[in-house]
Amino acid sequence: MSTEQVVFLHGLGAGPNSWDAQLATLPEGFSGCAPRISGLSDEGGTEFSFAGATAEIVRELDRRGIDRAHVCGLSIGAMLALRTVVEHPDRVASLVLSGGQINPPQVVLALQSGLTRVLPARVIAPNGMSRRRALAALAEVSRVDFRAQLPGVDVPALVLCGSRDLVNLPAARDTAAGLPNARLRIVEGGGHELNVHKPADFAAELDTFYRDEALSS
Repeated sequence: MSTEQVVFLHGLGAGPNSWDAQLATLPEGFSGCAPRISGLSDEGGTEFSFAGATAEIVRELDRRGIDRAHVCGLSIGAMLALRTVVEHPDRVASLVLSGGQINPPQVVLALQSGLTRVLPARVIAPNGMSRRRALAALAEVSRVDFRAQLPGVDVPALVLCGSRDLVNLPAARDTAAGLPNARLRIVEGGGHELNVHKPADFAAELDTFYRDEALSS
């Protein structure tokens, strides 16, 4: 039996190591990787764009010899996962989307950008991301609208959100409702970075979802 491949996509100011707990606890028959996404940290020379990052993911799949992967993303990584399946549906077997947006509220983004401009760098990006990179990524996010594409995304999908992630809860519900083959799971007590702050709960949701997918395929 061939091994199923999972690609984990990190969020703003994070990195591949944010997925260590999930990589270590994938169910039998699954293996994973967590590539670094250009522009979502200070490593690399380019600012973030969805077009560029999507191309990066496809190149990474090609480099690893993966025809079709299960894609799991958090926050901007979840939005990137959606962009990837929209642009390259033949390369994505399933989606796990945690704390992402499909049409980000402009008022919230304006507030976040304003805080990014004035707060100390250690507060806005504790992992060391520069203010310039963070603002560029937020500007790219502000242009996203996936609402019209959701009905055409027919791969199995798990939409996750923490019960305390109040900004992203409405988007999680709208995403699950808009995707034809999605289930919604709200993690009680969870905030935005579920993979880091609720790693066992996140891993358990992945385990259930991927085992169901393996059994039904």
